[in-house]
Amino acid sequence: MINAFDIQDMLRQILNTTGLQTDFEIREADVLNIEASISHRKRLILYNPTYITTLNTISKNRWTVVALLAHEVGHHLNGHTIRKGGSSPELELEADEFAGFILHKLGATLVQSQHVMHYIAKVKESKTHPSRKSRLLAIESGWNKASGLQSMDATAKQ
Repeated sequence: MINAFDIQDMLRQILNTTGLQTDFEIREADVLNIEASISHRKRLILYNPTYITTLNTISKNRWTVVALLAHEVGHHLNGHTIRKGGSSPELELEADEFAGFILHKLGATLVQSQHVMHYIAKVKESKTHPSRKSRLLAIESGWNKASGLQSMDATAKQ
């Protein structure tokens, strides 16, 4: 079972991986699942503890929760939370790519990094979220960037 301390520790590990000084706050909240937002000039990650516990239990994989947290941090660091208009497939893919990068740096395999999408992503794209396939590819792209594979691929093509 994942508790508030575990969530705080996961967030700390993600933020340490970025190398940035950050001021994120993570809070249990009455939200559907997990979301990045700004309130009173504070960067927040709000999560539903029942959702997180259930996801962790059914996935049997701690990386699923780390991936969700990294994805929300990606929204903040990519500036998505200061834009108007809410979510879009493009913004979600940017956050997914960031999550893939972070998960590689934390030691997750590509399969572990992508595992969360088998539980949360829909097969077809919607107005706000991309398809599962697109999200898996975005995570793979970030994971490959962290491993140095993409830069080597680009060099090989030149």
